Amino acid sequence: MTGKTHTAIGMAIGLTLAFKKPIESQFAIISASILGALIPDLDHPKGELNQKLLLINNNFYKTAFYLILGFMFMYLYVEKRNPLFILIGLFSFALAISRHRSFTHSILGLILFTAIIRLTIMEYGLFSMYKGFILGYISHLILDLFSSKGIRLFYPMKANIKFPIKFKNNGIGEKTIFILLILYCLLVLIYNFV
Repeated sequence: MTGKTHTAIGMAIGLTLAFKKPIESQFAIISASILGALIPDLDHPKGELNQKLLLINNNFYKTAFYLILGFMFMYLYVEKRNPLFILIGLFSFALAISRHRSFTHSILGLILFTAIIRLTIMEYGLFSMYKGFILGYISHLILDLFSSKGIRLFYPMKANIKFPIKFKNNGIGEKTIFILLILYCLLVLIYNFV
């Protein structure tokens, strides 16, 4: 699935979770859900978020960037002894060496990254953001199960898991899902402010 479809499902999840909450909470929940829906594609140099993070969108630069980031967080862990830094460092190292639809598209990646988010935002009582992030991340994995290549859900096992029904990237099936998600988002917005 393309980044716009993952963004749309993250927005749909965020809008659903944020329904009738205060406006500042709505923005935080929707942002967390969209971020969660896009994070798994950090393993691809041309993923939506990497297009913003990387100066050059290729595998070599992605690997170098996340290795350097990993070493920086490991250094911070040694200095500060904050478990968050070691988790981010390990996640960065895994991003550096993983291929697309492997580690970040697995249950292991989901557990590690949600632990990072939990340590970051739960300290401030932001349970709705945490929930939105997790649901966004899971939605990404589910959508990619409909791709022809599938995902390595049980990484490090090499088996690709996929649903029997497949949608071509940017094909009619994905475009239909995208349109339905946008319509749903519009309906939720209308009912939220009525």
